[in-house]
Amino acid sequence: MAVLTSVPMLVVVVEAIAALGFRKREATATATPEKEFPRTVVLIPAHNEEGVISRSLASMFADLPPNCRLLCVAHNCTDATAETARNLGAEVIEVQDEGRGGKPDALRAGLQWLDASPPDVVVVVDADCVVSEGAVRMLATQAWELNRPVMGAYFFAPSDVDKGLCNLSSLAVLLKNYVRPLGLHALGLPCLLNGSGSAYPFQVIRNAPQGEGSIAEDYQLAIDLLQRGYPTAFVPEARVDGQLPKREETALSQRRRWEHGHMFLVFRTGPRLLLEGLKQLDKNRVALALEVAVPPLAFLGLMWVVAASLSLGLYVFYGYGGPLGFLAGMAAVFVAAVLMSWMRFAGVKSTLAALAAVPGYLMWKLPLYRDFFTRRETRWKKTERD
Repeated sequence: MAVLTSVPMLVVVVEAIAALGFRKREATATATPEKEFPRTVVLIPAHNEEGVISRSLASMFADLPPNCRLLCVAHNCTDATAETARNLGAEVIEVQDEGRGGKPDALRAGLQWLDASPPDVVVVVDADCVVSEGAVRMLATQAWELNRPVMGAYFFAPSDVDKGLCNLSSLAVLLKNYVRPLGLHALGLPCLLNGSGSAYPFQVIRNAPQGEGSIAEDYQLAIDLLQRGYPTAFVPEARVDGQLPKREETALSQRRRWEHGHMFLVFRTGPRLLLEGLKQLDKNRVALALEVAVPPLAFLGLMWVVAASLSLGLYVFYGYGGPLGFLAGMAAVFVAAVLMSWMRFAGVKSTLAALAAVPGYLMWKLPLYRDFFTRRETRWKKTERD
């Protein structure tokens, strides 16, 4: 158990160290002549996003590359999402279906509609997100030049900066969505898809299964595309910003879907993908399998506590302290790597403010992990907006 706990910790350590040593290169997308820019569609899946979609569209229209258009898929909407997007200048299609598949169904409907006039590249941005200057351009250009999916830097701002719990949650997402993919990028390895801010050559994404069979649909899609020969590349310069929910029950519901879906892949898909990679001597499969095998940060901490407790009992009753010393050393290296990455990419003040919230954060997550083993979330649920 000490070894099983330490492997994902070691993966995070290696990725964090690689990220700390990464030096940004000049982005080539801004130098691309207009005539060479691929025909691009920004696909925006939206379900009852009337209150937030204006801000998202404004950020994209402010820096819309040439040869690029916005398509909003108003999926099972009962509000004015479609009208709002249309009034702001976006193309809109309205889709009504059984409503069970959520975002993957909306994407599938949008891609099918694009068959009439296929673009070169599709960029996917959630309706509640804001894109940074040049992000769409960089994502589309990289996807077209590499002929593979690419993932931007998807950040989540804390909903309340005065609450240490919210700040710690934001830092945990920073580690997952930016630091670790940046480390993989520095090592020349593929990353997972992390929701909003991804781009694909149209012919690559058109017939992809869209994460079917998993509520962690983006992770599953990255695995499916890798197995088809299209590993995902990270584009750290392309920033997309979202917002963590303010209401505690909404935040917990969001984490339940994210983490139950992820943990299901840890136990089911990760080992199988690792075996495939070892058999085929495929470094991309091995790297993505190890990335999938890293559970959520709080669950990894709980795993370490259990392993350390058993190792302590082994030492007390039998005098054998090898596993305990091994776990203590791994924990020290892991904590140092995580803290250094947080201080580097989020700042010392945010890191120190979040540390005091660690015990409360673990206690907040306990019911979520209990539910994974007793009543696991199996349905895709949209996060309610504040």
